[in-house]
Amino acid sequence: MTAPQHLRAAICLAAITLNLTVWALLLLVLLPAKATPRTRPWFRRAAARIYRAAVRVDNVLLRRISRASWRGRALSLDPTRPHIVLSNHRSWADIFLVQSLIATRGPIVTFLCKRELLYVPIFGLIILAFDFPVLRRRAQRRIDAGSRRGDDRRRVTEAAAALLESPAAILSFAEGTRFTFAKRDANRRVAGDRHGVSGIAPQYQHLLPPRAGGLAAMIEALAPGGGSIVDLTLAYPRPSTFWEFLGGAAGSVEVAWETIPIAAVEPDGVTNWLNDRWRRKEESLARRSL
Repeated sequence: MTAPQHLRAAICLAAITLNLTVWALLLLVLLPAKATPRTRPWFRRAAARIYRAAVRVDNVLLRRISRASWRGRALSLDPTRPHIVLSNHRSWADIFLVQSLIATRGPIVTFLCKRELLYVPIFGLIILAFDFPVLRRRAQRRIDAGSRRGDDRRRVTEAAAALLESPAAILSFAEGTRFTFAKRDANRRVAGDRHGVSGIAPQYQHLLPPRAGGLAAMIEALAPGGGSIVDLTLAYPRPSTFWEFLGGAAGSVEVAWETIPIAAVEPDGVTNWLNDRWRRKEESLARRSL
């Protein structure tokens, strides 16, 4: 990155932080209205307007200051129904892209959060104000992997069920972590060890294997509320960091999307359905990398 790009990244990060702080303070003033059933619907409407206003300001900051570029029009989803946003994950910039595409015209976007974030200033307030689902994981040494997965699935089911009362779009990064070439190669080594084959070719070159457990729980819980699954494919022109995105050095990100009714996906067939979606993503990303 050049010196001007580093300067733009620093200014943009400071401006985004200030934007978040200003709107969070307004939320703090209005938060008592969330405590009573009579004023709670009003608070939710006001909080949603605040959320969208913050996203619009972030869009301006990213376009004008950092000169970040992405191609993909905002989606018009029904804000009165719950939705699932399914996406590959390459950078922390993905959060800003998803919010720009979904929340500008449609429902707010919620995330699965770790309980520790409740104690972080501003973030804790946002989690409480928007009812972001929180995973309260017990210490890993006290439970085995099967119990931990069962506990997480229960928490996801509870979070998804809450969206029926207060509709939003819940974001799912099915890979479970950000893609890097090191993680991809580690998956290849694990696959090779499992099959007893050295140097086995990875199933994905541009993605990590998806995890279906949490998604299946969401689909099962949200099916009665209608809504849709928004399958996003984020294609970066090259590997880049969030700092490079803020500095305008990441290049133009292409965003492709497809909507599928939640009711069209059978909970028992989520694994096969998700693997098929990931195969299509891989083919799409491979074409763009040529």
